Amino acid sequence: MKRIVLIIILLIPILIFTEEYILEDLIEVGLENSFDIKQEEVNNLNAASDLRSSWIRVLPSVNISAARSKNYDTNPDWEESASLLLTKGFSLNEPSYYDVRTSILNKTNADLSLESRRKLIAYTVFIKYLSVLEAQTNLEIQKENSVLQQKISEQVKIQFETGDKSTLELQQSKISLIDYEIAVNEAVNNLNKLRKSLFSYLNLDDEGFEFSSPNIDVTIEEATFKTNIAFKQKQVNLKLSKTMLFQQVMNFLPSISLSYSLYHRDQDDIYDFGTYYRGTNTLVLNASYNIFNLLDTREQYLQSKRNHKLLELDVKLTAKDNEFDLQILLSDLETIKQSQKLYADKLELAEKNLQMAQEHYKHGMISLLDLDRSKIEFQNSKISNMSNNFNLLKKQEEINLFLSNKILGKW
Repeated sequence: MKRIVLIIILLIPILIFTEEYILEDLIEVGLENSFDIKQEEVNNLNAASDLRSSWIRVLPSVNISAARSKNYDTNPDWEESASLLLTKGFSLNEPSYYDVRTSILNKTNADLSLESRRKLIAYTVFIKYLSVLEAQTNLEIQKENSVLQQKISEQVKIQFETGDKSTLELQQSKISLIDYEIAVNEAVNNLNKLRKSLFSYLNLDDEGFEFSSPNIDVTIEEATFKTNIAFKQKQVNLKLSKTMLFQQVMNFLPSISLSYSLYHRDQDDIYDFGTYYRGTNTLVLNASYNIFNLLDTREQYLQSKRNHKLLELDVKLTAKDNEFDLQILLSDLETIKQSQKLYADKLELAEKNLQMAQEHYKHGMISLLDLDRSKIEFQNSKISNMSNNFNLLKKQEEINLFLSNKILGKW
């Protein structure tokens, strides 16, 4: 809770002076405010507690007692006594071993689950942030396009009044203007929805500030699949299954146990430890075999074995599926990179075309209508190029999330 307050306090002056949201700050807030993270942290602490308990159960049992009694019928004096009982047993199929083993694996799974959740939340905030930033930029461009279309419509109206444009062309310009006004309204609504979605996810109030453009230079750490958190968890579950299967196999053997007990007792002076004597010092070896329980043990073993084989098959299939899924992601990334060059070329051509149109307009070679159309074409090229750039960033981080690499090189 103190960390949450600290981050929010640190975030407030940043927002006051810059009046804009920063991606890294919002990710940190998202991690601190996330209920899923808190739940995973509790699960992790519980797993650590279970592990400590399993080690504690390995210790021997030690009981110390002290008593002071008086029998008014036989002895008027007070009698004092004390005793110490130490016992420890070991069996061929020792339960404490399996408790420790499974607790270690469960703690490993809890660590992996917490790490995976942190990456997922950082990635989700990143995606939502980029979506807002894209919608924010798109709205600005749509507003500029609407203003340009308004000028075009006014120009067409003037040309219609002078007889240079037909009624059909006038109506088409009005329809185009309505389309751009609709586009602006939809862009406003989309931006509002995306902002609400982000801040609802962050559990944070939206102050209405602009979103700063992050400086992201992300590269893929691994181009081939080796492992990821989800696959590691499947491998841990397979180890858990193997441990249970081994325990079932050991159940076929006779029950052999070895126990030792040490008992001290003194009825005279309990404070004189040097006079203590060994009342009992026992070592017991016990062996037994339940013949009729063998059939039940066999059925339990067969069930565990079938489940273990399914888990082994699942791990093998998951490894193949992960390699296939990674190839698809890398193929998508390569396609976006190729499109990025094409969109950049298109934007460059649209910009040159606009510059030429501006020169022609200065010399009276084209009308204002043609100039404004060149401006709209340039703006639309900016939207396409921007969307593709955002898609590239999203795809890069999607691959990093899939490979369990660091999100944005940090989380």
